[in-house]
Parts: sequence; C-alpha cells; structure tokens
Amino acid sequence: MIKQSYSFDDLLLVPKFSEITSRSLVDTSVEINGVLYSQPLIPANMQTVMGEEMATLLVQNKSLAIMHRFCSIDEQLDIASKVLKFGPEYFAVSVGVLERDKQNVSKFYDIGVRIFCIDIAHGDSAHCIEMIKFIKAFEGTMVIAGNVATGKAAERLWNAGATVVKVGIGGGSTCLTRVRTANGVAQMTAIMDVAETKKRLERIYSKKLYFISDGGCKEAGDICKALCFADMVMAGNLFAGTKEAPGKLLIGNSGAFHKEYVGSSTHKGKYVEGVKGMVPYKGEFLVVLEELLEGVRSCCSYQGCNNLVDLKD
Repeated sequence: MIKQSYSFDDLLLVPKFSEITSRSLVDTSVEINGVLYSQPLIPANMQTVMGEEMATLLVQNKSLAIMHRFCSIDEQLDIASKVLKFGPEYFAVSVGVLERDKQNVSKFYDIGVRIFCIDIAHGDSAHCIEMIKFIKAFEGTMVIAGNVATGKAAERLWNAGATVVKVGIGGGSTCLTRVRTANGVAQMTAIMDVAETKKRLERIYSKKLYFISDGGCKEAGDICKALCFADMVMAGNLFAGTKEAPGKLLIGNSGAFHKEYVGSSTHKGKYVEGVKGMVPYKGEFLVVLEELLEGVRSCCSYQGCNNLVDLKD
C-alpha cells in the first residue's frame, strides 16, 4: 500500500485560542541531552555555510554548531581547538564512517570534542551503526547520526546508541539525491514518521530521544512546521548568504552581491548528488536568525504556546 506523503508546502497549522500577549514572551530554547541551547536552528555542516567564524558566533550565543568535514583533518583540528575555548557543550564535529574517520575521532576527542555528528548520505546502514558504537565507547560522548528518512531507520540508530538522529534525504536545495537516485521521502512525512517512533521508544526506554529535521526549509513557516515534530532544524540555503558563512562573496550579472553555495556531495568527485550555486547576500547571521525566530515565536503565539515543547504537544 502506497502511503500518502507530504512536503512542507502541503500542510498548515490550524490557529488555536491563545493567551499569548506578545510573541516576545515565547521561549525558543531547546534542551538536548541535558544541555540548554538558546534556539533550535542549526546552520548546515556544509563548506560554504559553516566555518570558524560561524561556529564561534554560534557557540558564543549558546547555539549548536556542527563543523563540516570537507577540509584537511589538521585544519578541522585547528578550528575545533579555537572554537572549543568558547563553549565545548555547543560545538560538534562531523565524521564519516571510514577507518580514517575512526582515527580522526580519537584526535578530536584528545583536544576536548565530545559531540560527534556522523554525516553520511545514507545513515540507515551497517557502517553508520558500527561508527555510532565506536564513538560511544569514548567516555562522555554524544552522537548525532544520519541522515535517515523513516521511523524504522531512526529506531536502528537510536538503538545503536545515537542520542540525536538527523532526518532528511534529498530535501536540500542543492541536493539531487531524489532526482539522480529516485530515493527519498517528503520531509513532513519523514519527520512525522520519526516523531511517532520517538514517542513509542521514549515510553519503552523511559528516557528522552532527539532528532533534527535537515533540509527543505525555504521560509520561517517551514521551520515552524518542522518544529512541531523535530527538536531542532538544520538549514543550509537560509544561512549560506550570511556575512559569517565562509562562501565566497561574488557579484552577479545584475551587480547585486551573492555568496557561493555548494552542496556537500559536490566535494566528492565521484558522486552526483550535489550541485554548485549562488544565493543572495543576506547580511549578518544574527539578523537573519532573529527574523526566522520571530516567525517561530509568532507561530507559537497562533497556537497558544509559550515554548517549543508545548508546540509539539
């Protein structure tokens, strides 16, 4: 039986009675594994979105920063050692599933990294599960693992020891996975499926589980819909044009400023699932972030919610 699926554009929230007098009263903080993050949005761990400047700014603002893995390990270690000084609980690094990635985990751990993001295209795999178990053998580590697109896939990663699962395959604006491989699940359906599995497992395990919605958000409203199910939301395109993003600043044919935006798989020569492009220059990250959070707060006020936990309920 074919299951009907939904993208962000297919659904809206029905407004509810509200006693919220101002959206400024809405709390957008998020608790993940005992750590309180000031807000739920994560700039994607992509080479043209996340760099030292962006990571430092996020950590200083008690937001989650996940460094990409598309540069040399020495460069990654250098960036990590600098950013960790501002707040180790808010900084994560990305790793793959190869033998050299296991060696890199040890190097990152030795300099104080404790949050690791297993960042591969198909997270529902034996390699990903093996890597989760490898990282969890290091004392005090937290593992973010993905990407997956179904509740069953998320369950396998949680069962393997992942604290956070990253959900989304093919939804990103520079991702060609769905076109080139015919694989993927519409993002709203994917996160709803994972949310149902999360609720069931939390009852069984009597502990909290977490997941990130990754990809497909074009507007603040999409973020609002994602946060009805996911704990945090990762976005690339929305933040790629900001001042702090490491993408090159370019001048388009119209004379307007743009910044380079490159899909992660574009860096892997033998893969065909990412593309290069440009996005309009958007100015300072914190200004863009605040505009998006204003949309989230307004969403909560329409739903009569003071915080993101109540929004999910």
